[in-house]
Amino acid sequence: MRKSGINSNTPNDFLLGAGVVFKNFKYLYRKIEADEQTEAENIKLSQVKSKASFIGLEEGFEPTVGDYVVGAWDDSEENVLGATSGGNKLSIVPEITPIEVDGAVVEIKGLNQKTGESATLEVNLAQHTLDSFKRSIVGKEVDSMIPGYKQIQTKSLIELSDYLDNIAYVGTMTDGTEVIAILENAICSSGLEMDNKNKETSVVKTVFKATADFESGVYDTLPVYLFYPDKAKKKATEKKILIIVEG
Repeated sequence: MRKSGINSNTPNDFLLGAGVVFKNFKYLYRKIEADEQTEAENIKLSQVKSKASFIGLEEGFEPTVGDYVVGAWDDSEENVLGATSGGNKLSIVPEITPIEVDGAVVEIKGLNQKTGESATLEVNLAQHTLDSFKRSIVGKEVDSMIPGYKQIQTKSLIELSDYLDNIAYVGTMTDGTEVIAILENAICSSGLEMDNKNKETSVVKTVFKATADFESGVYDTLPVYLFYPDKAKKKATEKKILIIVEG
């Protein structure tokens, strides 16, 4: 009998560090010439033109059937949420309700129903900006009454502009590959609470939660995505060249 759960894959299956948190994260497709092809696999045109917020196209590119494309995550500076201190906490929790049956005093397999779910990303922000303050208090910038300062006030109503397209956590595994979690239509639900101490960096716990999109018509699951590396395929800075096919 085994004395340990360690196996041949164990050394590469650990997540290291706090990871990086992005806002409005994108996987961008761009067109390349056919003679640049080195290895290709098919992808549907509808997937490239997906309505998911994290799928994007290089500016000016409108894909058509037969195009050769390549994609890569956009980790540009403007997409980084900010520096963190104390790590980040991802939580994706199904709400499970047992069906009560007379005579049964324990839960029964097959009689549990999923009745909802929640998805949050808790970020310990150490970098504070005008936008981070506005997000945390559901606020807006108004004409300042004090020269040299920008003025923020709370709002009575949440507007669509208060939602981020998505919030993304990217963690690195010991073999260098990345695990990515994306929560779409993210809004800050934690408010603003600052505990400032002498000789310590002020860290604000900021919680983002995923929400459904009214226009999608999907109201029983949240738009939450987990991407785990396909370790059978060779890791590359840019993913394999793809041929767009009909479907």
